[in-house]
Amino acid sequence: MISVLTLPLTSLSLSTDAFAAALARGASDPAARTLRAIRVGAVFGLAEGLMCLAGWLLARIAAHWITAVDHWVALILLAGIGGLMIRNGLRGEDEADADTPPAVSTGLLATVVTALGTSIDAAAVGIALALAGGPAWSALAIGLTSFAMASLGYRIGPKVAERLGGFAEIAGGAVLIGIGVSIFVSHITGG
Repeated sequence: MISVLTLPLTSLSLSTDAFAAALARGASDPAARTLRAIRVGAVFGLAEGLMCLAGWLLARIAAHWITAVDHWVALILLAGIGGLMIRNGLRGEDEADADTPPAVSTGLLATVVTALGTSIDAAAVGIALALAGGPAWSALAIGLTSFAMASLGYRIGPKVAERLGGFAEIAGGAVLIGIGVSIFVSHITGG
């Protein structure tokens, strides 16, 4: 059985990636309104919760397979989206239409891909929770925490962008690449 503190700490730990990624996405969207932040948070929360539940459900039949590739998938997804954000940031406002937010930064598909990339580790956590005797509803707690943190991150993103100026999208892309590399390295080194 898992301890009383394990689930809240795990939920907060998993939500930090969602917070950072949503912050980066919000920084590149000057019109980050509360409703849009809730939508982005919902995508991240669903991704985290469903990936955790999937890991929990597959714990007994596919644990060795999931842990064998999850770090590669996270690295490829996050580095790809992060690289596109950096490329868009380097292009500057001269090449971008000021009235149209960049599709890579704020589009639904990019948000879903980013959310999936940051939630790959939730599948591994789901496996660990199942093997430790944790309940399936742990995925709900993880999803709700990620929803709240990602919504907050996206909402405050434009304020961060104002302070960073045009560097915000480049920094956001670097954050996503860093998250992907961190997930990859932690799995390779067993950390």
